[in-house]
Amino acid sequence: MKTINNLAIIPARGGSKGIKKKNLSKLDGKTLIEITALEIQKTKLFEKIILSSESEEILDHGLSMGIEIVKRPKQISKDNSRSEDAVIHVLRRLSGKFNIKHVGLFQPTSPFRDHINIAKAFKKYKRNNFDSLISVTKIDSKYMKLFYEADDSILSINDELPFLPRQKLPNAFLPNGAIYIAKVKHFLKQKSFFSKNMALYEMDKNSSLDIDTNEDLIKANTFVKKQNSF
Repeated sequence: MKTINNLAIIPARGGSKGIKKKNLSKLDGKTLIEITALEIQKTKLFEKIILSSESEEILDHGLSMGIEIVKRPKQISKDNSRSEDAVIHVLRRLSGKFNIKHVGLFQPTSPFRDHINIAKAFKKYKRNNFDSLISVTKIDSKYMKLFYEADDSILSINDELPFLPRQKLPNAFLPNGAIYIAKVKHFLKQKSFFSKNMALYEMDKNSSLDIDTNEDLIKANTFVKKQNSF
Protein backbone atom coordinates (compact mmCIF):
# COMPACT_ATOMS: atom_id res chain seq x y z
CA MET A 1 0.00 0.00 0.00
CA LYS A 2 1.38 3.39 -1.00
CA THR A 3 1.96 5.96 1.75
CA ILE A 4 0.72 9.54 1.46
CA ASN A 5 2.37 11.64 4.14
CA ASN A 6 0.26 14.74 3.57
CA LEU A 7 -3.15 14.89 1.91
CA ALA A 8 -4.96 18.17 1.19
CA ILE A 9 -8.74 18.32 0.86
CA ILE A 10 -10.69 21.24 -0.61
CA PRO A 11 -14.37 21.01 0.41
CA ALA A 12 -16.65 22.83 -2.04
CA ARG A 13 -20.41 22.36 -1.94
CA GLY A 14 -22.47 23.52 -4.87
CA GLY A 15 -25.30 24.93 -2.78
CA SER A 16 -25.05 28.23 -0.93
CA LYS A 17 -27.67 30.57 0.50
CA GLY A 18 -25.52 33.69 0.85
CA ILE A 19 -23.95 33.71 -2.63
CA LYS A 20 -25.12 31.56 -5.54
CA LYS A 21 -22.32 29.19 -6.62
CA LYS A 22 -20.14 30.77 -3.94
CA ASN A 23 -17.14 28.48 -4.40
CA LEU A 24 -17.00 29.37 -8.10
CA SER A 25 -16.94 33.10 -7.34
CA LYS A 26 -13.93 34.88 -8.81
CA LEU A 27 -11.25 37.17 -7.43
CA ASP A 28 -8.77 38.68 -9.87
CA GLY A 29 -9.95 36.31 -12.61
CA LYS A 30 -9.56 33.10 -10.57
CA THR A 31 -12.24 31.09 -8.78
CA LEU A 32 -11.98 30.64 -5.01
CA ILE A 33 -11.29 26.94 -5.64
CA GLU A 34 -8.49 27.75 -8.08
CA ILE A 35 -6.91 30.24 -5.67
CA THR A 36 -6.96 27.65 -2.88
CA ALA A 37 -5.50 24.85 -5.04
CA LEU A 38 -2.69 27.06 -6.35
CA GLU A 39 -1.63 28.15 -2.86
CA ILE A 40 -1.61 24.53 -1.63
CA GLN A 41 0.51 23.52 -4.64
CA LYS A 42 3.00 26.30 -3.98
CA THR A 43 3.84 24.84 -0.56
CA LYS A 44 5.05 21.56 -2.15
CA LEU A 45 4.02 19.88 1.12
CA PHE A 46 1.09 17.79 -0.08
CA GLU A 47 1.49 14.75 -2.32
CA LYS A 48 -2.18 14.74 -3.26
CA ILE A 49 -4.96 17.37 -3.46
CA ILE A 50 -8.59 16.21 -3.49
CA LEU A 51 -11.58 18.38 -4.38
CA SER A 52 -14.71 17.12 -2.61
CA SER A 53 -18.12 18.21 -3.93
CA GLU A 54 -21.59 16.96 -4.82
CA SER A 55 -21.77 19.45 -7.70
CA GLU A 56 -20.91 18.19 -11.20
CA GLU A 57 -20.07 21.76 -12.24
CA ILE A 58 -17.54 22.12 -9.42
CA LEU A 59 -16.09 18.66 -10.03
CA ASP A 60 -15.68 19.47 -13.75
CA HIS A 61 -13.97 22.71 -12.76
CA GLY A 62 -11.55 20.74 -10.59
CA LEU A 63 -10.77 18.34 -13.42
CA SER A 64 -10.09 21.27 -15.75
CA MET A 65 -7.40 22.40 -13.30
CA GLY A 66 -5.90 18.93 -13.01
CA ILE A 67 -7.13 18.37 -9.45
CA GLU A 68 -8.27 14.91 -8.36
CA ILE A 69 -11.94 14.78 -7.41
CA VAL A 70 -14.17 12.78 -5.08
CA LYS A 71 -17.92 13.07 -5.52
CA ARG A 72 -19.55 13.71 -2.17
CA PRO A 73 -22.92 12.13 -1.29
CA LYS A 74 -25.81 14.61 -1.15
CA GLN A 75 -26.67 13.61 2.41
CA ILE A 76 -23.42 15.17 3.64
CA SER A 77 -23.66 18.18 1.30
CA LYS A 78 -26.48 20.09 2.98
CA ASP A 79 -26.42 23.52 4.60
CA ASN A 80 -26.00 21.96 8.05
CA SER A 81 -23.44 19.34 6.98
CA ARG A 82 -20.05 19.38 8.71
CA SER A 83 -16.81 19.73 6.77
CA GLU A 84 -15.48 16.90 8.93
CA ASP A 85 -17.96 14.54 7.26
CA ALA A 86 -16.48 15.39 3.86
CA VAL A 87 -12.99 14.65 5.22
CA ILE A 88 -14.10 11.29 6.64
CA HIS A 89 -15.73 10.42 3.31
CA VAL A 90 -12.55 11.17 1.34
CA LEU A 91 -10.31 9.30 3.79
CA ARG A 92 -12.53 6.23 3.65
CA ARG A 93 -12.61 6.33 -0.17
CA LEU A 94 -8.80 6.35 -0.27
CA SER A 95 -8.18 3.96 2.63
CA GLY A 96 -8.00 0.85 0.46
CA LYS A 97 -5.26 2.29 -1.74
CA PHE A 98 -3.26 4.60 0.51
CA ASN A 99 -1.86 4.81 4.02
CA ILE A 100 -2.44 8.49 4.81
CA LYS A 101 -0.53 10.06 7.71
CA HIS A 102 -1.69 13.69 7.85
CA VAL A 103 -4.68 15.52 6.39
CA GLY A 104 -5.23 19.22 5.76
CA LEU A 105 -8.58 20.89 5.08
CA PHE A 106 -8.57 24.19 3.17
CA GLN A 107 -11.88 25.93 2.54
CA PRO A 108 -12.12 27.96 -0.70
CA THR A 109 -13.91 30.77 1.14
CA SER A 110 -10.59 31.88 2.72
CA PRO A 111 -8.87 33.32 -0.38
CA PHE A 112 -6.26 35.37 1.49
CA ARG A 113 -4.77 32.34 3.24
CA ASP A 114 -1.65 31.98 1.11
CA HIS A 115 1.08 29.34 0.76
CA ILE A 116 3.19 31.14 3.37
CA ASN A 117 0.39 30.79 5.95
CA ILE A 118 -0.03 27.11 5.11
CA ALA A 119 3.71 26.38 5.27
CA LYS A 120 4.15 28.20 8.60
CA ALA A 121 1.12 26.48 10.10
CA PHE A 122 2.33 23.07 8.96
CA LYS A 123 5.81 23.72 10.35
CA LYS A 124 4.33 24.61 13.75
CA TYR A 125 2.10 21.52 13.69
CA LYS A 126 4.98 19.17 12.86
CA ARG A 127 7.67 20.79 15.02
CA ASN A 128 5.98 20.02 18.33
CA ASN A 129 4.20 16.83 17.25
CA PHE A 130 0.70 18.20 17.75
CA ASP A 131 -2.31 15.99 17.02
CA SER A 132 -4.01 18.84 15.19
CA LEU A 133 -3.84 22.53 14.30
CA ILE A 134 -6.46 25.12 13.42
CA SER A 135 -5.99 28.67 12.19
CA VAL A 136 -7.49 31.50 14.22
CA THR A 137 -7.76 35.25 14.42
CA LYS A 138 -7.43 37.14 17.68
CA ILE A 139 -10.59 38.79 19.04
CA ASP A 140 -11.32 41.20 21.86
CA SER A 141 -11.03 39.39 25.20
CA LYS A 142 -14.24 41.05 26.39
CA TYR A 143 -16.16 38.29 24.59
CA MET A 144 -14.87 35.85 27.19
CA LYS A 145 -17.40 37.48 29.52
CA LEU A 146 -20.38 36.50 27.41
CA PHE A 147 -23.39 34.51 28.54
CA TYR A 148 -25.24 32.15 26.24
CA GLU A 149 -28.56 30.34 26.30
CA ALA A 150 -28.82 26.56 25.97
CA ASP A 151 -31.86 24.41 26.72
CA ASP A 152 -33.55 27.33 28.52
CA SER A 153 -30.52 27.75 30.76
CA ILE A 154 -28.20 30.77 30.93
CA LEU A 155 -24.57 29.67 30.92
CA SER A 156 -21.11 31.22 30.73
CA ILE A 157 -17.86 29.94 29.23
CA ASN A 158 -16.39 29.89 32.73
CA ASP A 159 -18.15 30.97 35.93
CA GLU A 160 -15.32 33.33 36.92
CA LEU A 161 -14.72 35.10 33.60
CA PRO A 162 -17.80 37.41 33.53
CA PHE A 163 -16.63 39.02 36.77
CA LEU A 164 -12.92 39.40 36.05
CA PRO A 165 -11.40 42.83 35.27
CA ARG A 166 -10.72 43.18 31.55
CA GLN A 167 -6.97 43.28 32.17
CA LYS A 168 -7.05 39.78 33.69
CA LEU A 169 -8.99 38.12 30.90
CA PRO A 170 -7.10 35.49 28.84
CA ASN A 171 -6.36 36.00 25.17
CA ALA A 172 -9.30 35.02 22.97
CA PHE A 173 -9.20 33.53 19.49
CA LEU A 174 -11.83 32.67 16.91
CA PRO A 175 -11.38 29.89 14.32
CA ASN A 176 -11.22 31.58 10.90
CA GLY A 177 -11.87 28.52 8.73
CA ALA A 178 -8.68 28.87 6.68
CA ILE A 179 -6.43 26.00 7.81
CA TYR A 180 -7.13 22.69 9.55
CA ILE A 181 -4.48 19.98 9.90
CA ALA A 182 -4.55 16.70 11.82
CA LYS A 183 -2.99 13.29 12.17
CA VAL A 184 -5.32 10.97 10.29
CA LYS A 185 -5.41 8.39 13.12
CA HIS A 186 -6.42 11.09 15.59
CA PHE A 187 -8.98 12.63 13.23
CA LEU A 188 -10.74 9.36 12.43
CA LYS A 189 -10.92 8.54 16.14
CA GLN A 190 -12.21 11.96 17.24
CA LYS A 191 -14.03 12.88 13.99
CA SER A 192 -12.83 16.40 14.68
CA PHE A 193 -9.84 18.70 14.19
CA PHE A 194 -10.13 19.79 17.82
CA SER A 195 -7.97 17.98 20.34
CA LYS A 196 -6.31 18.42 23.71
CA ASN A 197 -2.93 18.40 21.97
CA MET A 198 -3.86 21.13 19.49
CA ALA A 199 -1.92 24.09 18.10
CA LEU A 200 -3.35 27.46 17.11
CA TYR A 201 -1.96 29.31 14.11
CA GLU A 202 -2.79 33.00 14.36
CA MET A 203 -3.58 34.96 11.19
CA ASP A 204 -4.23 38.68 10.84
CA LYS A 205 -7.67 40.12 10.16
CA ASN A 206 -7.19 40.65 6.42
CA SER A 207 -5.81 37.14 5.83
CA SER A 208 -8.70 35.74 7.86
CA LEU A 209 -11.47 37.17 5.67
CA ASP A 210 -14.09 34.46 5.14
CA ILE A 211 -16.41 34.93 2.16
CA ASP A 212 -19.97 34.10 3.17
CA THR A 213 -22.05 37.00 1.83
CA ASN A 214 -22.05 39.34 -1.18
CA GLU A 215 -20.70 42.05 1.12
CA ASP A 216 -17.72 39.80 1.94
CA LEU A 217 -17.10 39.24 -1.78
CA ILE A 218 -17.22 42.98 -2.47
CA LYS A 219 -14.79 43.58 0.40
CA ALA A 220 -12.45 40.89 -0.97
CA ASN A 221 -12.48 42.37 -4.48
CA THR A 222 -11.79 45.83 -3.05
CA PHE A 223 -8.84 44.42 -1.09
CA VAL A 224 -7.43 42.70 -4.20
CA LYS A 225 -7.68 45.92 -6.23
CA LYS A 226 -5.79 47.81 -3.53
CA GLN A 227 -3.07 45.14 -3.50
CA ASN A 228 -2.76 45.25 -7.29
CA SER A 229 -2.47 49.05 -7.29
CA PHE A 230 0.88 48.97 -5.47
